[in-house]
Amino acid sequence: MASMDRSDDSETRRSPAGAYEGANAVLSLATPLLWVFPPLGIIAGLFHWEPWLVLVLNIIAIIPLSALVSSSSDALSGYLGQLGGGLVNATCGNAVELTCFQTSVLGLSHGEIDFAQSVMIGSILSDVLLILGACLVSASYDKDVRCFNPTVVQSLSSLMMITVVTIILPTALYSTSPSTNLDDRILSFSCSTAAILLALYFGYLYFHLSTHRHLFESKDDGDKPNNTEEPPSAAPGHLASTLKMTSATLATVFCSYLVFASIDGTVETTGITKTFVGAVLIPLASNSPEGSAVIMAVRGGDADSAVGVIVDSVLQIGLLLIPVLVILGWFLNQPMSLDFENWHTAILFLSALVVDQLLQDGRYTYTQGIVLIALYAILVSTIYEFGG
Repeated sequence: MASMDRSDDSETRRSPAGAYEGANAVLSLATPLLWVFPPLGIIAGLFHWEPWLVLVLNIIAIIPLSALVSSSSDALSGYLGQLGGGLVNATCGNAVELTCFQTSVLGLSHGEIDFAQSVMIGSILSDVLLILGACLVSASYDKDVRCFNPTVVQSLSSLMMITVVTIILPTALYSTSPSTNLDDRILSFSCSTAAILLALYFGYLYFHLSTHRHLFESKDDGDKPNNTEEPPSAAPGHLASTLKMTSATLATVFCSYLVFASIDGTVETTGITKTFVGAVLIPLASNSPEGSAVIMAVRGGDADSAVGVIVDSVLQIGLLLIPVLVILGWFLNQPMSLDFENWHTAILFLSALVVDQLLQDGRYTYTQGIVLIALYAILVSTIYEFGG
């Protein structure tokens, strides 16, 4: 019986790249109706419509733009071979993280450090709770107990823990160290830690994309003949993908700016908080295309591909984007340390603890997914009621 289960798993298992390919097919059908929102959102911002309307239109506008960034980076990676394509997908293919990073940079440049931190925390939560939970339900709803690829599960747990540790440490230092020049010392500690995390990020990429690539590939991928060295068939396709990705990224930057610029007015008229916009609304809008597509890609199959996608996302946020924000804040004279708000630290720690407990045995059913979704809903409610 066990051998039959393994056989079934090997037939349905897909790599993260395969999940993205399936995602793009779904997105190509789902996003055309949303393309009215980018120009509408830009018009709303330029002509100073009601702030809440500018916010809503531009948040929706981010959805098709994120989809285009993702699909264009996937197409571009096909022209660059395994290593180059993997680097493009790792750094540019996660449209969710790029969109959230752009918004965080805007907040940081305007001195809204808490807002920038909220966006990063919200991105991690939407990945490891909402998207992972929905993927577990989608992959195992009508199936018996399923098994994870232990490599990707261990990678997710390790990345979550190192992200939590780097955020908890400054809080602990504040409570245990003498108060003399403590802010400067915490900032210095954060900058040095950020440099170490960046080195770890590129080291992990080398491990993932070069020396131990086979650990993250499905069995089906390993059986395929290696045609990756085949030259691209059409250079114009390479250029078109680059132009699409660049244009979509620039449009996303502008829509993100309009979202950020309309937050204060929206808070005054609706009563929602900046934290709720940053930690919930922006990550949800950015995550909608890739998240829904990956959920569909693993439907009735294997959740390994979804976990692989989430590992890439957490890797990029925890080891790349947050450290870059810390270093960028130092250059912009907007000191952002790794000392996050207490509630940031608490919900991230609790989320990491729950995810680790649910996935540690390498087996799952759809009930684990329901638990993760329920926890995300509880945290969203908490942020709405108590977020600053």
